[in-house]
Amino acid sequence: MLNDLETKTPPIPVTPVPAATVMVLRDTPGGIEVLMVQRTKKADFAGGALLFPGGKVDQDDHHLLKAKLCNFSETIDEDLRALRIAGAREIFEEAGLLFAREAQGGQLINDARARFINEKYRHQLLKKEVNFSEIISTEKLILATDLLVPFAHWITPITGKKRFDTHFLIAKAFEGQEASHDGSETLDTIWIRPATAIKDAEAGKRRVVFPTRMNLRKVDEALDSQTAIETAKKTPVVTVLPEVSEVEGGRHLKIPIEAGYGISEITVDYAASDQPPPQKK
Repeated sequence: MLNDLETKTPPIPVTPVPAATVMVLRDTPGGIEVLMVQRTKKADFAGGALLFPGGKVDQDDHHLLKAKLCNFSETIDEDLRALRIAGAREIFEEAGLLFAREAQGGQLINDARARFINEKYRHQLLKKEVNFSEIISTEKLILATDLLVPFAHWITPITGKKRFDTHFLIAKAFEGQEASHDGSETLDTIWIRPATAIKDAEAGKRRVVFPTRMNLRKVDEALDSQTAIETAKKTPVVTVLPEVSEVEGGRHLKIPIEAGYGISEITVDYAASDQPPPQKK
């Protein structure tokens, strides 16, 4: 979070926690919509905010990786693979969407199969009565992690009291699967146009944190979900570790212009206000 940044760099910065968040897209006559979840006000991170489904990497994600219960179409290291598995798990936990294939045959699961697994296991998973790896193994599935494409990478500034090393992934929604909130960490799931989410934040109707706003703005440049995904595949991800600097009039955040957000500097107060960044002139 940007409103809890220390004014000075601590002697030993807090180690950022690895996390993944997934921007699930679908096409509508009015343009791209993205799936977002409404956090409860008591949530450990970004309470009350509208976010993409996501969360921290856990040990079971690494277990899934070692058990080879996931697909990868390119050569990436173990940590990045675990992050994509975490993204797939969080989509299921928070939004009820299952990105998976049948182990035998390799076809993507259909909506009836996904609904059955959701109804049978999701409540147990949220109560920690079963692990995600057990669900995937028992149901003879393979996670379709190859469909989760890297889109962005943000790390909380080193002056942050609570820091995350978050990989944003992008994927196209499976036809027929219906999203639903978990009733625990999230209060609602909505499909919304990126521009609408930004306007709602500007109007004070919704709380949308700075990295989320920036990636909503970035994905809104695509004409459709497939274009967004193909563009992401061809575009190298530039890590954004905002630098905080003291300037006349207050503190500023600097981000690399190469990251593709159209800005390189913004005030900390403005970024922490849940308002969208100013448009390029």
